[in-house]
Amino acid sequence: MNTNELKKFAQEARRKLIDLVGAKLELVLNTDSAELREKAEQLRKLQEAINASSKEQLIDKVAYTWFNRLMALRFMDANDYQPIGVRVITPKDGYSLPELLDEAKQGSIPDDLPVKQQHIYDILDGKVNSSNPQNEAFKELLIGACNHLNKVFPFLFERINDYAELLLPDDLISEFSIVHDIREGMKDEDCKEVEVIGWLYQFYISELNDELISSKKKYAKNELAPASQLFTPKWIVEYMVDNTLGQLWTEISPTTKITETLEYYIEPAYKDQLEPREMKKIEDVKFFEPCAGSGHILSYAFDVFYKIYEEEGYNPSDIPELIITNNLFGTDIDQRAAQLASFVLLMKGRGKYRRFLRTIEKKELQPNIAFYQDFEFDNKFNNATALGSLIKVDQSDIDGFKIEDGSLFAERQREVQKLYQLLGQRYDVVVTNPPYISSSRMEGTLKQYVEKTYPETKSDLFATFILRCLELCNDDGLTGYMTPFNWMFISSFQELRELIINNHSINNLVQLHNSGFDGATVFVCTFTLRNKKQKESFGKYIRLSDFPGPKIQGEKTIEAIQNQDCGWFYTTNQNDFNKIPGSPIGYWVTNELRKTFDEGDLIQEISDVKQGLATCNNNLFVRYWNELKFSKIGFNQQNSINYKWFPYNKGGGYRMWYGNNRTVVNWENDGLDIHNYNNIPLTYKGAPVRAKDYYFKNGITYGLISSFGFSARFVDLGFVFDVGGSMLFPKNESERFYIMAFLCSKLSNMYLDIINPTLNYQVGDIKLLPIIQSEINNEIVEISKACIKISRLEWDSREISWDFLQNQLIVHESQDLEESFDLYQQYWKNKFSQLHENEEKLNKKFIEIYGLQKELSADVSLKDITILKEEADIINDELIFNSKEVVNQFMSYAVGCIFGRYSLEKEGLILACQGETLEDYFRKIEKSIDDIKFLPDDDNIIPVLNDEWFADDIVGRFYEFLKVSFGKENYEKNLAFVEECLGKDIRKFFTKDFYNDHIKRYKKRPIYWMFSSPKGSFNVLIYMHRYTPDTLNQILNGYLKEYREKLNARSEHLEHIKNTGSVSEQSKATKEQEKIKHILFELQEYERDVLYPLATERISIDLDDGVLVNYNKFGQAINEVKGLNDKKTKEKVRKFDWINLEEIR
Repeated sequence: MNTNELKKFAQEARRKLIDLVGAKLELVLNTDSAELREKAEQLRKLQEAINASSKEQLIDKVAYTWFNRLMALRFMDANDYQPIGVRVITPKDGYSLPELLDEAKQGSIPDDLPVKQQHIYDILDGKVNSSNPQNEAFKELLIGACNHLNKVFPFLFERINDYAELLLPDDLISEFSIVHDIREGMKDEDCKEVEVIGWLYQFYISELNDELISSKKKYAKNELAPASQLFTPKWIVEYMVDNTLGQLWTEISPTTKITETLEYYIEPAYKDQLEPREMKKIEDVKFFEPCAGSGHILSYAFDVFYKIYEEEGYNPSDIPELIITNNLFGTDIDQRAAQLASFVLLMKGRGKYRRFLRTIEKKELQPNIAFYQDFEFDNKFNNATALGSLIKVDQSDIDGFKIEDGSLFAERQREVQKLYQLLGQRYDVVVTNPPYISSSRMEGTLKQYVEKTYPETKSDLFATFILRCLELCNDDGLTGYMTPFNWMFISSFQELRELIINNHSINNLVQLHNSGFDGATVFVCTFTLRNKKQKESFGKYIRLSDFPGPKIQGEKTIEAIQNQDCGWFYTTNQNDFNKIPGSPIGYWVTNELRKTFDEGDLIQEISDVKQGLATCNNNLFVRYWNELKFSKIGFNQQNSINYKWFPYNKGGGYRMWYGNNRTVVNWENDGLDIHNYNNIPLTYKGAPVRAKDYYFKNGITYGLISSFGFSARFVDLGFVFDVGGSMLFPKNESERFYIMAFLCSKLSNMYLDIINPTLNYQVGDIKLLPIIQSEINNEIVEISKACIKISRLEWDSREISWDFLQNQLIVHESQDLEESFDLYQQYWKNKFSQLHENEEKLNKKFIEIYGLQKELSADVSLKDITILKEEADIINDELIFNSKEVVNQFMSYAVGCIFGRYSLEKEGLILACQGETLEDYFRKIEKSIDDIKFLPDDDNIIPVLNDEWFADDIVGRFYEFLKVSFGKENYEKNLAFVEECLGKDIRKFFTKDFYNDHIKRYKKRPIYWMFSSPKGSFNVLIYMHRYTPDTLNQILNGYLKEYREKLNARSEHLEHIKNTGSVSEQSKATKEQEKIKHILFELQEYERDVLYPLATERISIDLDDGVLVNYNKFGQAINEVKGLNDKKTKEKVRKFDWINLEEIR
């Protein structure tokens, strides 16, 4: 089964059906014909349905109704299951028309079909006027077939005498019809397995599902079903059913051989403790799926029940009816899914007994599956579409429920009575893949109910269903689940874990690899519980964390079951989980490792761990430091006096020891603006302004989220910190560096893998890490300081650091650039090796202190050293530098010197405040113009063109910079080295690569801005800190107009060559002149329509507003950058309520 092809088909079918049904609806509503007047009752019901919801909801409902029906018809056709004995929408082999239509053309229509046979014959014979006789005849045959199937499948094929018939698409038999699409999309091979129905349903709603999930909003009641439908992988279904229903039967019938046929069955570790079960017939075993979906779990449970019935000697023809009548039960909040689940079970029965559908029709039997509706007349079920199986029903509710025969509500009462019965009884086995919906996204009624009824699991709906399934299960019954695995570890589920550990037994559990399930964005596990606590509750666990990819998960699970010495199979007493703080389900943890939690102090006992500020509007209050006037940023401060912006620790990517310091926050006057924005007084200390007393203190930070693992960094004085950059504040300096060393060792990741092996490292997780003090604390502290120093040096070696002084190739003061690069490599290889050696030393020392020699190796992979990630790669265990990146940094520094941001005369930032001039430059470097080796550009405008049209052309300025910085003697050699590293000449680099590199280096918040004509024939760079309201006028009059004049002069010269030159010269001149003609036209439009109107406005910018706002003030005049001033981002900026929207162009 090619699920990719099925997904493509189902999504396209949904879009097509919605379009077809929508078009038909408009036609029906706006057409007055005799045919429609005859269907007045159907039209009335149609209008009522629109009034009750909306056109869009009605179209969606009719579209999925026809998709489900056509899908079911195609499945029965492919398997020759049709009760009338003729394929309805599928041709006979070798034919093109549906067999039902083809037979009618031959004069044969099944007698069971409720159609006017003669009328159809008259249509086909041309006796009834029709523009498309075959299509019209097939429409009546199709409707008749659906009405006939109502007897067997009333839940799916309601009698078609309402608006669904009116909105059936017109084209049903051409190669462009939806019927043709269904036949082609559902190949015979796909239809061999009934699970194709579930896949198609999930894929049909997948685009809606993706849209809802990505919206990040609270779900409305009618969105809960599509947002939570998730098809369970086949191997997980088999695992859950094998270890619940299969296990149950081994206890009821100890001599059974059934488990020999169950591939994923795991014999319980506590088998010898099991008390004998009360004997019962297989007919009395009840299996419930409270979130049945399209019936995938029930379908496989049918197979297992069938095997048991066979082993017990039942007549094969009786078994399907017995299973569907006595054993299988299910509910869902999604009517569509419940319909398909019922259909799937009947197809399972038909696959085992060819006369099964006749039996169902004769006895009027139906699967025990129901969908939840809001019954406004019933207090229990008036919000059933939100609450679903969480609704609690006891015997008194059932006893007190009465049907008022003869009343208008009698039929509705019978529907709700079925739900009372389904939720009022208890089951031997309950298995489900519950909805994954966090509390922040729960519909209001659902959220209130969960918080009140299941407070231990209120943070996510899947956890609530874990408890609910146990409630629905008999004492000593078995439950099975597939859920996110975060319940096993994170603090918000600690009560749930303790409840399970102390009151129930974990039979077995499989923890999938983080990439083990491609149907969701969460990490999952699958497990089974016994609704009873065994004295010695040993469970069996399979850990697939070393096996990425969804395809291999089932294979590795079977391998572990068959070879329990494989290395990823564990047998653990769940009582031991309580010996670790937070009671994580750390089934792989050894006794030695578990004991260290008792031997050490938890971090929370020796350090304050704090979550920080949430501004609630980072676009307003947070900037990269380089966006701002440097003098308005307060570094190394102990309070918020005198400055507006302060370093802001937001976590960042995976990096050890030091760094990721790029952002600042507006905390002027103790965050007055943020407090006002959130309507809270300055004295307030709770969320969102958490831990204010800890701002500006030095400490240790770590990233909240990382796919690479945990990493910690030292933080200087003067930082505010946020949720993503939570911090630790050890009680004294030596402890600070000791804890820092521990957090940067391999041990921290090992412990966090126990406490919370997700991508999110919460404050509560860090608090539980054990710190064992040692006699060699001082030695560890010194190594820790050395590591921080190296990491700081490396971070500050790049201009993205506010402590950057000078480019690394210039630091070595060589006249030979290649030699300087060699010295650079030697220096940083040495630093890299020192850091690597130090990290391994720390690992060795901590392993000895914690007694974990059997658990861990001190070795550190070179790839795990977190400096030089941009400048070098690890190839064959060797540090290999990327000369292109190193030279790119040199080129960026050169441009900075050209603009005066940096200087060859003095280290560090020079011009970095708004509106600064060359006079400020001279004053800051404390030299006169005659003593300066390399002068910055005087007007802050650098042309970036395809040739040297101006004296201050960027290429010429770089040549000058190279000569000054490395001397004239080796200029040609040095230039050749630069171009070799860049892989192109200097002009191509500046016209093709530089700006893209700058955008990437400054994370789409550039400080040098490229003003460009539409096709890039004219480009100039400016430095935003030196921008003035006259800058655009200077670009217009000093560069664009002059460039046009020079191009015109060049064109006149080319005209002369055309008249006097050789043939080849004339040909070249003609081509160049034509090119210039197009460029001049482009520049004329750019000047007239774009640059001139903006220049007359004398636009001002405020650096405090940030690049995102300021860059968007220049409309089409400035280079477009995706994520900065593209159409989508510009619309986002226009929604900022703190700016003048008229300035966004």
